[in-house]
Amino acid sequence: MRLLGSTGNLCLNASSLRFATCGLALLSLQVFPFCTVKGQTESAKRPITVKDTIEMTEFADRNYFLGGAPDFPVAIFSPDRKQFLVRLKKGDVERNVVKYWLLLFHTADAFDSPQGRVLVTMSSSSNREAIQQVRWLGNRTVLFLGENPGGIPQVYRLDVLRGQLAQLTHHPTPVVSYDASRNGRELVYEAVPRPKRRLETKEVRRHGWLVTSQDVDELMRAEENSQEDSSVDRELYVQSGRGKPEQVRSPDFLTEYLPLVVSPDGRYGVIAAYLGNIPEKWAEYEDKVLHPYIVERRKPGAMSNVEQYMLLDTRKKSLTPLLNAPKAWLDEGIVWLGAGNSVVVSGAYLPLDSRDAEALAARRKHPFVVEIDIPSGDTHEITGSPLRLTHLDEQREELTLATGYGVSKGPLQSARKVDGRWQVMPTPSDGIVDAPVRVTLEENSNTPPRIFVNNQRTGEKRLLLDLNPQFRNFQFAKVETIRWLATDGHEVEGGLYFPSDYQRGKRYPLVIQTHGYEEDRFWMNGPWNSAFAAQPLAAQGILVLQVGDATEQGSDRRFVNTAQEAPRRMAAFEGAVDELDRRGLVDRDRVGLIGFSRTVFHVAFTLTHSNYKFRAATLADGFDGGYLGYLVWRSSDAVGVNDGKEPVGVGLKSWLQSAPAFNAVKTSAAVRLESYGPRSYLGNWEWYSVLTLLHKPVDFLWIPEGTHLLVKPWDRLTSEQGNVDWFRFWLSGQNTCPASDGETCARWRGFASSR
Repeated sequence: MRLLGSTGNLCLNASSLRFATCGLALLSLQVFPFCTVKGQTESAKRPITVKDTIEMTEFADRNYFLGGAPDFPVAIFSPDRKQFLVRLKKGDVERNVVKYWLLLFHTADAFDSPQGRVLVTMSSSSNREAIQQVRWLGNRTVLFLGENPGGIPQVYRLDVLRGQLAQLTHHPTPVVSYDASRNGRELVYEAVPRPKRRLETKEVRRHGWLVTSQDVDELMRAEENSQEDSSVDRELYVQSGRGKPEQVRSPDFLTEYLPLVVSPDGRYGVIAAYLGNIPEKWAEYEDKVLHPYIVERRKPGAMSNVEQYMLLDTRKKSLTPLLNAPKAWLDEGIVWLGAGNSVVVSGAYLPLDSRDAEALAARRKHPFVVEIDIPSGDTHEITGSPLRLTHLDEQREELTLATGYGVSKGPLQSARKVDGRWQVMPTPSDGIVDAPVRVTLEENSNTPPRIFVNNQRTGEKRLLLDLNPQFRNFQFAKVETIRWLATDGHEVEGGLYFPSDYQRGKRYPLVIQTHGYEEDRFWMNGPWNSAFAAQPLAAQGILVLQVGDATEQGSDRRFVNTAQEAPRRMAAFEGAVDELDRRGLVDRDRVGLIGFSRTVFHVAFTLTHSNYKFRAATLADGFDGGYLGYLVWRSSDAVGVNDGKEPVGVGLKSWLQSAPAFNAVKTSAAVRLESYGPRSYLGNWEWYSVLTLLHKPVDFLWIPEGTHLLVKPWDRLTSEQGNVDWFRFWLSGQNTCPASDGETCARWRGFASSR
């Protein structure tokens, strides 16, 4: 199990196809009009619901979905810049699918009369994106990874002019990632392995199964003959023209959530992998987050959390390290120069082979942006500053670099070669100037996202797409960015959602949501849709605080995987209660907490170690720093947060004092547990068992087909609406139940009467 870490790292785990263009209708066309709602008065507006948040139209970009800035740029331009695509999505609660569609615009018309044409629509009934990894192949052909409902995702080619659609791969299992050479002849893709019935082999029947590097999850999958897609350990294939795909064997672990980029000539590719074996010398790297995973004790061959850039040779069908060094978790980026004679990567540590003491010290401390000659492997440092590669202007041979993780946002930088040496300098304006029109997604905490076109020459700007005109019907919570002092003295920033019918002077119940806040993002629910439901909670008369990081950039990172990680976050939650109480906004006797992924640990620790009393909480699909989780998944994170000791011998004493579940008797809150995906219930089993034994109120929801970041409308509705109902019940003071669910109401009222 890999979960969202406090550093932002994550591992995650589509779809009726309709197409029509130029009068050649292969299947029926589905159009999504962008209409204007007129005649609405303020009094006619209604509170927003969870269903509304699921069915809103969104910019369909993976990095944007993951809570980060959109992958650059928003529009997908053809090579001649005369056309561009915009990919959108929205949920359909009734059908339990997520609809995706591609809109085509002509650059010359986009500013004066923007009329997008729907090229393709697909509806995903799985946890995957229905249309993803869209790229131009020349100026009239588009490649994408698509999926039909109940079908197997494959790579498609679409002739935009003629309206011809062709399926390029016919793999027996889902294709989950791909890239292609510029002429489309060389296709490299990752696919889910065929299911293995491991217990039915002659070897196992004769000798049993020797357990070595397997975790409990893998053993249970084998026992069930599960065909589950585990999101890691993909198979890599190279397909040349119409030839049969050939597999490239990898000793390490591949996933579609790490990059795969093929050179323009198709001769090479760069891919990232999770390593099974880590060189001992890498222990000298000083990254405080990465280092514990480098040195952790693992069974031979078990997957680590350490990544490495790899070089794929498509002719030799081989995969070798691009650099003898780890890849940083964040700030990754890959672009090829020329036809493929060299590649530039960001977020790359450099090998510890320098004879220069100063250079060697720098290599231990931080990653670099570096150019690597292919195939010689000669490296050319571009910068060691915390920058992330975002774009290559091929005509000018200029790189665009954005501010990396953990430092204050700054202006874009550019890098180009001058007399054969790389030079980094500030970029004029805001970057990309290789198209007459720039397409931007604009939003902030109180302004829903809209897509604009900008004339780069005149500076004029015009609305291209109002993604959700129906928002004029809704009464939104106002969001205010606030800062406060944690009880340990450090300053924290967050976003406060006021109830949509807020009345000055009234004290409200409070739900504290965790795991980040961005002032320039319109977060309907929070950074993700698993458990969080900020606007719908505010519509029910609840004040919601989305807790961000410390205002001192990067300071939280110093405490990750240490015994101070959870106390620091607990101090932030406590300080928030004090500040909002001081302002006369909250009733401090009616406060709830929601933890998701990494912040499950922070919330669980707070429930069991804080002197503040919380009435209700949710622990959703995350790392809890507990004993059972460590025995099942053996993560170095659990050792780090429990004072660096393993839970045996004298080390067990540290765990008895710090591990939340060992201290569950101190919990005063009613606790809702949520687990997503097959066997994910193991992650919450310790809490559920202990709270049950203690006769404390606990509700345990398991969504068997869910993924860590919930996608399917029914899964989202179950989680998000469940939390709205849960906190309304415990915090309203009236034990208000979901009217349509008598069984749930009876169970919750039974909890309340026994307290």
